[in-house]
This record gives sequence, structure tokens and C-alpha cells, in this order.
Amino acid sequence: MAGSCAELAFDMEIEEDLVEEVARVYGYNNIPDEPVQASLIMGTHREADLSLKRVKTLLNDQRLSGSDHYSFVDPKVQQMIHPGVEALLLPSPISVEMSAMRLSLWTGLLATVVYNQNRQQNRVRIFESGLRFVPDTQAPLGIRQDLMLAGVICGNRYEEHWNLAKETVDFYDLKGDLESVLDLTGKLNEVEFRAEANPALHPGNPQRFI
Repeated sequence: MAGSCAELAFDMEIEEDLVEEVARVYGYNNIPDEPVQASLIMGTHREADLSLKRVKTLLNDQRLSGSDHYSFVDPKVQQMIHPGVEALLLPSPISVEMSAMRLSLWTGLLATVVYNQNRQQNRVRIFESGLRFVPDTQAPLGIRQDLMLAGVICGNRYEEHWNLAKETVDFYDLKGDLESVLDLTGKLNEVEFRAEANPALHPGNPQRFI
């Protein structure tokens, strides 16, 4: 079967446009109703599961602001943070400064800290959740995607106030914020902090928890 339409019918471009016209002429009310056949699978959720939304709410209560950054980062800056670690390079990047997929959330967070400090805003308390992209030959398409959570605090411990002395945040302020998050799991007493060297952090201060 073949057909043609008037030259003034500018809305007739694809096959679906013709189907719509046939249905309109035939009458929408004349088309029989048929229920969609689909199998519904109910997802499982344990009460012990900790939602990301709850973690974000807690961090907001701790006066940390959520931030979002591109997954594309400057490979030179990233190599300073993760020296010797291979990253996925984009074949057609937006720019040279956005030509590598991030290995962690640190690159974007630290860029925001620098941006604020260059504008005399030294007190920064931010966090971010998102994916990191790690080359892995065992993963689908050769790339592993891990959901991460990271934060940065620097500058004064308190907001500027005439009745408060200026005190700079230290390791224990950040440790306290992290322990508040871990306490949501109900297993804070099972967490152990250990010293660990990291080329991107100050010698003697880096720690990891297990």
C-alpha cells in the first residue's frame, strides 16, 4: 500500500506521524483497550540499609554543603593527586583540562577549595557523592565505576563572629564529621583508624579506617 500527503502537511515527516493520522481518522475511541503485559519485580530493602539521602542530610546538619563536579578532570592535576595511577583518557574531550575521567572526587573538591580561597573565602566545608572511573580489564567495557563519598573542610572552625576566637580546623574536626557518618551504621565501635602514607596529603596526617 502506498500513499501521499498534501504539500502543506509539514507535520508529516516520519512513520509515526502517518500512524498518528491513521489513528485520528479511524477514531481514538474505536481503538480497543489492551492492558500492558509486564512482569513486576518488587525490590528488596533491609531496614539496616543506609540510604545516601540520610548521609547527605547528616552532613548538611554538620554544616557541610553538597557540591557537584564534572567527571572529566585535568589529567595533570589528577596525576599530582594520584601519581602513577592510570586514568581513562577521552578521545574527544571538551578541553585539555577536562580530558580524563576522575579516579576520585578529590580533584573537583580541591578545585572548589582553591576557587574559594582565591576569593578570600577561606572557610570551606563541602562534600560530594558520585562515581569514580577506574580502568579494569575484568569489568564490563574495561572500566569499573565505584560510588564514592568525599569531603573537605578548611579555614576557621566557626563562622566569623565577634564573640568567637579564630581557630583553624584540624584533623580531629574532620575525624569527628566522619565518625558521625559511620555512627549511622550502628557499628562505629568496630571501625579502626590507622595511619597510612598518601602522596597527596601531608606526611604523618593521612589515615584510613577499616
